[in-house]
Amino acid sequence: MPAVYALLVTLWRFPMPSRHNRYVDLRLIGYFLKIHECGSLSAAAKELHVGQPSLSRQLRRLERELGVVLYTSGPGMSITAAGVSFVPIAQDLLNRARQAKIKVTSLKDELGPRLIIAGPPTTVSDVIAPFIANSGESGLLANIRESLPNAVYKELELGRADIVVGTSPPPSHLTSIVLGSAPIWAQVPKDHELAHRKKLDVKEIAQYPIAIVDDNHNVRRVFDDALSQGGMSVDVAFETQSSHASQALAAAHRAICISSDDPRYGLIPIPIQYTGRSNKMEITLFAAWDPKHYAVEHIQATAQALRVFYSARSQGEHLSIKLTSK
Repeated sequence: MPAVYALLVTLWRFPMPSRHNRYVDLRLIGYFLKIHECGSLSAAAKELHVGQPSLSRQLRRLERELGVVLYTSGPGMSITAAGVSFVPIAQDLLNRARQAKIKVTSLKDELGPRLIIAGPPTTVSDVIAPFIANSGESGLLANIRESLPNAVYKELELGRADIVVGTSPPPSHLTSIVLGSAPIWAQVPKDHELAHRKKLDVKEIAQYPIAIVDDNHNVRRVFDDALSQGGMSVDVAFETQSSHASQALAAAHRAICISSDDPRYGLIPIPIQYTGRSNKMEITLFAAWDPKHYAVEHIQATAQALRVFYSARSQGEHLSIKLTSK
């Protein structure tokens, strides 16, 4: 019990050099990161639902305890070089505090830690949420964070997720596995003139107006690369931030939807084939995590179970997931 109590204490105070105290309050570090994240004191105060003068006092208190100036004073305050250097340290401290809290909580939970997973909205709705639903009581995933595909690995860096699913290769410092591939479809209503087709060449699609997500999504980048390789252009009638919007526009007969999402609104999904090649257009799904995470064995077991689930899902099989770890 004394060891557990000591660990809980570190959630609130972490030993760092200080002029007056031996400890720095982690809540002050959280305020500093919020100011950095929001870009201004006023925006951070609004998001934290506190007064701007009060938040300013907390920032100056942190500076006094650290013995450095993190932000300049006066109108148009800006982060200092010391503040920039402190950002990754502050993020790491809060991440370790969160992991410590989870670890202590998990000591009372025989099933293991409760993990947070992050992924793009499409992957969340089509893969991650169904996986959790099929995992039963033994599942370790307890929350989901949605993120843009091009920012999903940042969730690990910021300590907001324990494992992520992305559609682009993970950074080399992370441990990762390939979950599988997802086809990119041309989705059309049942009465569309292309609805009977078994596959479509990119150059055929280029003859129609399309609805597709912006280049924050890997689907768009893969599709654009295919057009570039074939020396083609396309009429992007609707560039959306949501594949649901692209599908709705297709269902309204206003464009062909290009998406890796499961079809909605009665749309017919047609595989897209590269011009002059037999292989179909697809994206790859990766699961990634920090190899130094305290629950790395549980995370790895969850990733492996997710791969099995996704493989079965791709083959149209029903699967109940049971997690095992070393």
